[in-house]
Amino acid sequence: MKQRALFSIFNTDHAVIFAKRLIEAGWEIIASKETVSLLRHEGLPVLDIDDFTEVKSEYGFPGTFHPKVEAALTLSTQEHIELVYVVPYPMAHGNDVGGRTLLALAAKGGRIAVMSIEDMEKVVSQITTQGHVDPVFRQELIGKTFFEMARHYGILAAEKEGFDFKAGEFAFELKNGENPYQTPAKAFVLPAESNDTLSLLNFTRISGESPCFTNLADADCLLQTLSLAAEAYRKNTPGVPYLCVVAKHGNPCGFGASRTSPVDAISRALFGNPRSVWGGEMVVNFNVDSSLAEFILKSERREKLLGDAAWMLDIVLAPFFSLQAVEVLGKRSSRKLMQNPALVDPFLKKTKYDYRFIRGGFLRQPPANYCLDIKEAQHEGDSLSSTDLDTLIIAWATAFSSNHGGNEVALAKDGALLGAGGGPSTFEAAKVAVLRSHECGHDTNKSIFSADAFFPFIDAVSVLCQAGTVLGVVPSGGKREIEVRSYFKEKKVTVFYLPQQYRGFCRH
Repeated sequence: MKQRALFSIFNTDHAVIFAKRLIEAGWEIIASKETVSLLRHEGLPVLDIDDFTEVKSEYGFPGTFHPKVEAALTLSTQEHIELVYVVPYPMAHGNDVGGRTLLALAAKGGRIAVMSIEDMEKVVSQITTQGHVDPVFRQELIGKTFFEMARHYGILAAEKEGFDFKAGEFAFELKNGENPYQTPAKAFVLPAESNDTLSLLNFTRISGESPCFTNLADADCLLQTLSLAAEAYRKNTPGVPYLCVVAKHGNPCGFGASRTSPVDAISRALFGNPRSVWGGEMVVNFNVDSSLAEFILKSERREKLLGDAAWMLDIVLAPFFSLQAVEVLGKRSSRKLMQNPALVDPFLKKTKYDYRFIRGGFLRQPPANYCLDIKEAQHEGDSLSSTDLDTLIIAWATAFSSNHGGNEVALAKDGALLGAGGGPSTFEAAKVAVLRSHECGHDTNKSIFSADAFFPFIDAVSVLCQAGTVLGVVPSGGKREIEVRSYFKEKKVTVFYLPQQYRGFCRH
């Protein structure tokens, strides 16, 4: 049986080359009108789709919409078509139903379904070198076709009220799931969000074994904290300082900022809670060279405090690692070094919605992308210095991105996070934040706080005042807010009250 290929393509780049190579390999080419003109102009023998279907009348729809074409793609007939090459035209030109229908029929019939120039190059190369397309690759192409059909029509459906659809494309295998028994575990990319340069799937792993589910889930939380802070610095200060966030299971246990030195930022972060950060994660907004790598690897000060110099960080994210830095940090295979130049200028994601899977379905809402704007906060107390603002942003970004149990409270001082805690109540959150700060040897006197929810009573307020806080930011709200404000004012604590719609509650 003669091998036939059907060409119906919007982007005709390389079409002549592909057709010529298939013809030389003994294939017959059938094509739609525009492609027929192109190939015949180059002197190539090609059969017009109208001649194939024997329909000469114009009906105002593509000639490929014919039962004979469907039979040739799905049944074993004398007119059997083995390969369909369709590059659908973009939505700016309309909905290419005809092209996608051909691809769907080809996939249904187990044919070679090709919808990109890159894949067609592989197909033609395999045909010309080995006489056939590898069966595994054929199935991959069929899978791509089904995925593209689902993605395309899912996007169209989601434009209608009452429907939503997300389609992920396999990116790579994960070492294991959240727990070792949760395998197999895989990472998927959302093609609709591929233009997000800070997508974790756009990071390049330059050292270490494949990350696990927990690594990437934690790194995603860490990236949110960094991005929140960077956006707030851009909005409220002359620029973004050197930033370093370290975390355990995605919750910041150290956060340092410095206007002068990346070493200071790293030191302030790592010594926020030097015990908890062991085996944790780090993200920075500056390049890592060999000297910074040594600083990230181990510390004599930590050894004096805890008897072990190594930080044992499991994952480090940076815009760039020098070769010498990779040599220093990459000796431990379980430490993953991941780089992305976009980290130099972190930003919040621009997606329309956030999703959370629940039993039986999922929840959808706009993303938690509120950025602190100190100008829109009601101010009671002294004016805010630039140094205090830098520290306030650290406390705010931590409280608004942590998940220690709800109603997060964070304390910071001199450009460094001292401690953070969660509820379930704000009273417990404040107590835990203060306790963690003191357990790590930090002096909370003249510290700065942030809470991601309003204070319903003065119990949490009294904890913070007794700890020596002098400045803070908290959302407005609560039946006893007048009492809360009066208490802070009496204790001479300067507080910025955010509009009450701006709460944290980022990971309920």
